[in-house]
Amino acid sequence: YEEVDGKISFRLALKDLIEPDTDYCLVILLTTENQTEIRYYTRVIWAEEYATIQKLKFVRDFHVKTFQKDAAKELAKYLESNSEGDNSTFNKVNIHSSFSQVTWGEMIINKVSEPIPDIKDITEQTASICQTYYVVTGSDKDNKFYRVSEYYRIRYTEERTYLLDYERTMEQVFSEKDVPFENNKLNLGIVSPLLHFAESEDGNILVFENEGRLFSYNVTENKLSVLFGFYGGENRDMRTMYQKHNLKILNVDEAGNIQFAVYGYMNRGRHEGDVGIQIYYYNSTLNTIEEAVYIPYDKSPDVLLCELENLLYMNRDNTVFFLLEGSVYGVNLETKSCEVLAEDMNDGSVQVSESGKMVVWQKGQDMYNCRELLLTDLSTRRKIEIEADNGNYILPLGFMGEDLIYGLAHPQDIVKDNAGRTIFPMYAVYIQNVDGEILKEYLQENTYITDCVINGNQISMTRVSRDENGNYFAINDDQIMSSEAVENGKNAVEVINAGIYEKQVQIVLKETVEKKELKVLTPKEVLFEGGRELILEELESRKERYYVYGPNGVEGIYMSPSNAVSLAYECAGVVTDDAGKYIFRRGNRVTRNQIMAITGVIVSERQDSVSVCLDTILELEGIVRNTQSQLERGESPVSILEEGLSEYQVLDLTGCTLDAVLYYVNQDIPVMALLNDGNAVLVTGFNETQIVIMDPLTGNLYKKGIKDSAEWFTQNGNCFITYSK
Repeated sequence: YEEVDGKISFRLALKDLIEPDTDYCLVILLTTENQTEIRYYTRVIWAEEYATIQKLKFVRDFHVKTFQKDAAKELAKYLESNSEGDNSTFNKVNIHSSFSQVTWGEMIINKVSEPIPDIKDITEQTASICQTYYVVTGSDKDNKFYRVSEYYRIRYTEERTYLLDYERTMEQVFSEKDVPFENNKLNLGIVSPLLHFAESEDGNILVFENEGRLFSYNVTENKLSVLFGFYGGENRDMRTMYQKHNLKILNVDEAGNIQFAVYGYMNRGRHEGDVGIQIYYYNSTLNTIEEAVYIPYDKSPDVLLCELENLLYMNRDNTVFFLLEGSVYGVNLETKSCEVLAEDMNDGSVQVSESGKMVVWQKGQDMYNCRELLLTDLSTRRKIEIEADNGNYILPLGFMGEDLIYGLAHPQDIVKDNAGRTIFPMYAVYIQNVDGEILKEYLQENTYITDCVINGNQISMTRVSRDENGNYFAINDDQIMSSEAVENGKNAVEVINAGIYEKQVQIVLKETVEKKELKVLTPKEVLFEGGRELILEELESRKERYYVYGPNGVEGIYMSPSNAVSLAYECAGVVTDDAGKYIFRRGNRVTRNQIMAITGVIVSERQDSVSVCLDTILELEGIVRNTQSQLERGESPVSILEEGLSEYQVLDLTGCTLDAVLYYVNQDIPVMALLNDGNAVLVTGFNETQIVIMDPLTGNLYKKGIKDSAEWFTQNGNCFITYSK
């Protein structure tokens, strides 16, 4: 390596160290003069057929042309402009936006930094590439600074390159040097209307977040405080502007004292280079900021950012609660002690209200065999036990405001499908407040709820009914509406139209501001000896978890592989397991493939179609089993494959689409489909228009249209089982 002007540069050759077309983790280890070790992580792959240069060139050309109106006319063929695109704001632009919107409308934009492409995922045909850069608008005296992020998903062929998806976000960077006050309004410019914003009970103190920095404003004293930020002023290098952390406002009191959390990657400060959760206290009287506790985390910041989206709440007893890796923790800031309120939660067995104040979880480990819920008001630590009567089972569904929604099911109504997956039809849904009062009961004859989605003041329920033979069939959805009005604060967030800048966001203050008398404060950090680090106890029981990576980092974390694959398919992402191995990648598929080692096998008196499919899968991997006897003993197809394929990961992908599971057929892995009549088939091949099916009832391989097959499998519940090598 060589060092010039304080910068180290080197070239790295990986000759004879790696296999082609295989992902590796590359760790660059630096040891400083004081023997501190610093690690930089990235991935490396030797892939000669991935057309990386051509894909990066496409992204570069597209980006440059968005700033050149004449040259940009060539971009129109890549756009899919339609009603799905929002052409009223530059905060979010995508492939469905208009040509004018993608090319910045009538705004005069000047770049102040060049984008550096970040390859998120790449295969022979497709690639997902992100890049971030900064721009300014306006004149020298009145210019505004913005952070712009772009996401491209492309498919490359020798004939042409296809733009599969495009998203661009634009966020104005708030400047404390020129605060945009006008009368009683604080204009934040082009930012997301979903502003992280909190205020004291009397409305005199308000706190808001902007681009990784936190600000507070005292309305009565006309004081603006810059509470936190890794960057500021002229300190805007790559290191400090790195965006892998989030902020959470925990408490704001009438005296202006504020508690907040910083979590993710720490760009600067005493924890520089670490990943963790940092709780701060701002003292308004002394104008100081002090660390209350620091909780280190040993995984990537992307994972932590996703984890803490579900719960991060502090009560008046200075206890911070958060949900991490399926467990609910409570950390007392005074004693620096930690307790585990609940652990080893399944997907859906714990629910949190939007404010974080209310949380409910099931007692026991089996979410579909639970008779009791524990509802906790974290603000008071008050707990309410909710029991299902008459031997019924209970499932938490979510919250409407701070009111709990849960469902009850009769044990005799709960069934398992062919794959062994539980169908939990709830005969009643209840809404209950923290005092135990039932606010609403939904109960209809021969009507069962299998799922519900809560959006604002509306609950949408997926319903089924039962025929004379006891089989469930889908009926129309139904809704429950809440007429309770949402209370507004003393200060409000509103969206205005600002001409060529389109929609802008501003905070309407409770009082008019005298801009000339505004005081801007920068708190001093309180120094202390020793550390305030709290190491979380490592819990013994941990289920396998699947991580979905998409355009925005980790999009979701699940214990169910089917939930993970469904989300990754939707967001054109990838799924990895706890070890970082690929479970699913959308787009990594050739146009045709068939597992030629699988031929037709017919059922017999000794072997049904499910057993034939299981035996065929195991024989493909060199394993001989008598699966018919295992089925007769009551073992499920999933458990039989898990026993036989002990070195592989067996995946129950019930609910995923046919197009998604063809990923495995592309890897020469058959997919078993269970049908409503109790039979099974194997999907063993595909081309552009058809799939290849091995049907044990006939003993033949045959082709069936992809669209017809997708409808057929959907009618049979999309019960797919496969595995990952």
